[in-house]
Amino acid sequence: MKKTFIILFAFICSYSTANSQTHDTLYNFTGYLGGGYAYNVASFDYEFDGLNRGGFQGYIRVMWQPEYELRGGLEFGYTSVYSVEESDIETVNGTTDLNTNVYAYPLMLVFSMSIVKNWEVTIGTGFGFSVVKNEAFGESSFSSDAASTSMISTGYYFPVGKDTRLGGEFRFTALPKYDDYLITLSLSFAYKFLEY
Repeated sequence: MKKTFIILFAFICSYSTANSQTHDTLYNFTGYLGGGYAYNVASFDYEFDGLNRGGFQGYIRVMWQPEYELRGGLEFGYTSVYSVEESDIETVNGTTDLNTNVYAYPLMLVFSMSIVKNWEVTIGTGFGFSVVKNEAFGESSFSSDAASTSMISTGYYFPVGKDTRLGGEFRFTALPKYDDYLITLSLSFAYKFLEY
């Protein structure tokens, strides 16, 4: 097993060296703006009639590309986790409609690499600030919490200008504290805004 890890490490090092940029290539910062449809694939203890697993996910990512193909950066985003709408619920205080919306704001340290031209693979880990909003009896209540989150994504980008690219991204996001797992298909825009 140890020998396998050594071989894998040597392969990654040789790949990174072989695919490094030429000496006249500038370092750069690239910004990404993406958004799309997220679907919660987690299993629920109870399937509410008004359960909606789908929703919007969006993000802003800034990546720094140094001499080698491995890039690093930060990503901040918003993702819907799930929502529940139930009508005519009987309680001790009377009948009411209940609307629950669960969403999160992930903040992650991310790394990416181009496997082949225009195709990128990105991984990230950080914190997700989860928010639960409940509406019942004409009043709203909020609760929030922070917990670990991680993601892995793959995207393909078409050049549309000297410094701009447009593409699609497929990702898997984990919010393990509450056993929520999301898959997302999104449209993404990339812009190289600084070279030095």
